[in-house]
Amino acid sequence: MAKALKLETDEAAKNKCKIFLKKLESDMHFKSDFSGDLVAFDWVLELEKACPFIDIIVRNPKITLIQEENTVLVEKSKRINVSSIKDLAKHTEYINRFDKKNNDVQPSKILDVRNEETFNIYENRFLYTLINDMTKFVMRKEKELKNFELSDDKLLEYVGNSFTDTEKVRIELKVTSASIPSDNLDKKLKEEIRAIKNRIKRIKEYIASWDKSPMMKDLSKAHIPLIKPPVKKTNIILKNPNFRIAVALWEYLNKFEEEEDSKENLNNNGSEILQRFLDHSFLVDFFVLDSMVNYKREQKKRMASYAIVLLTQEIHRIIDLLLSCGINISEEDLLRMIANELKEENNNRLVGADDVRKKFKNVIDEYLERAENNL
Repeated sequence: MAKALKLETDEAAKNKCKIFLKKLESDMHFKSDFSGDLVAFDWVLELEKACPFIDIIVRNPKITLIQEENTVLVEKSKRINVSSIKDLAKHTEYINRFDKKNNDVQPSKILDVRNEETFNIYENRFLYTLINDMTKFVMRKEKELKNFELSDDKLLEYVGNSFTDTEKVRIELKVTSASIPSDNLDKKLKEEIRAIKNRIKRIKEYIASWDKSPMMKDLSKAHIPLIKPPVKKTNIILKNPNFRIAVALWEYLNKFEEEEDSKENLNNNGSEILQRFLDHSFLVDFFVLDSMVNYKREQKKRMASYAIVLLTQEIHRIIDLLLSCGINISEEDLLRMIANELKEENNNRLVGADDVRKKFKNVIDEYLERAENNL
């Protein structure tokens, strides 16, 4: 029976690990071409829910009166008020003839004042921007659906460099995966996409009818600037239930765009938590490499020393990972989990030893039986 080794931390292995991690520099690149992300069609429901309420606003838009003043020929003027007389006093060049006897003034031009109705108010500009954003969003999603394929191709690349007292260590890792096609799943998704396209068609019909409305035509003709977030909380936007739903959709679409951008960023840089996993794997790979020596006894000794160091590192890393994910774990929980795993592993080893003993005993019994028959 082999002599059990004493469980203790080797200071040389611990120091090598410390230097390695301190000087470790790594980079992670992740790319996912997962068309299956389109399977989440929550955005269709959000658009559908908002369309009837936006439709009510567009068909009953808020308007305001503005006063327009233009200097025109007298015969073309339609409305003259006190402002017109004051303007004429400032611009005597508009006076064509003055009759001193009757004090009669005959101007050639005069300030024409008109009150015009306009849709150009903040609430309507907000709605115009929202509909413009909806149009672009739906067009982009339609294009994605048109090119839809069920695929889950992933690429993970990791590069790490570190040092010990005597060595420079480098690793280059590349992992790829590709989905396995499934006819049943493809058929189900195609049916779902067909239904989604019909729902999008209804949303587009809403948008097309809005584009033909007087409000949208007037604002488009005026080339109004699109508003930028955040939305101003005017009385109408705060109190009108239809506008509140429109604002909720606006916020949803903006959040959706931010999440899409975060996915793009993930393709360039992996998250810190995931990268820590790879850093730890790099350390394990180095310890494996450093344990590869010609003498089995020395190899076994190094592996045992590194295993103890890795155990402490692993416990620290797992606790840090759980806490960063918002999961609390007590000392009792951790010790119980380790004890259960240790117990299960010891049981497996005992079962294996019993099997070997039984098999060996059967072979000996069979040999003795044959020997007895030959006598």
